[in-house]
Amino acid sequence: MIRQSNRPSRRVYRQHDPLGPISFGIFLIIVAVIALANPNLPGQFIDYLKSFGEVGYPLPPPEHILRPVAEFCLLFGVWLIVLASLRISFRLGTWSAPGDMCGGIFLIVFNYLILDAIKKHGDIGILIAYFIIGLGVSTLVGGIGRSMIRRQAIKSE
Repeated sequence: MIRQSNRPSRRVYRQHDPLGPISFGIFLIIVAVIALANPNLPGQFIDYLKSFGEVGYPLPPPEHILRPVAEFCLLFGVWLIVLASLRISFRLGTWSAPGDMCGGIFLIVFNYLILDAIKKHGDIGILIAYFIIGLGVSTLVGGIGRSMIRRQAIKSE
């Protein structure tokens, strides 16, 4: 016997994201530009990983590895802010705009922290802690913004 509930069903419809493929294309372009600007990066990264076995513990990443990471964070962070602005302006996937905006701000701030750590020869452990804290705050704020947009959309129906 099938039991039916008297409660109205709340269906969550996943809307098509027209800017998703464009964003993925921008991501690939940024990765390709950084790879072209740093052709030795894959080999340097492999050498860095091999150094763990030689020393016996992970060493802080050298500047020639951190700088391309910082460049990626800056470029992709700017793109995410532009993407959030496009979503809001053209009302295309506005449910994703808060997450994109928070992610963009997070990446730009992380770019600054990486460059600051390079300049001051700072502790990478602190940088990792800031990364985790920033990721948590960004996820929390983006989730709150997304739920506020969904709630507003449900009220307007």
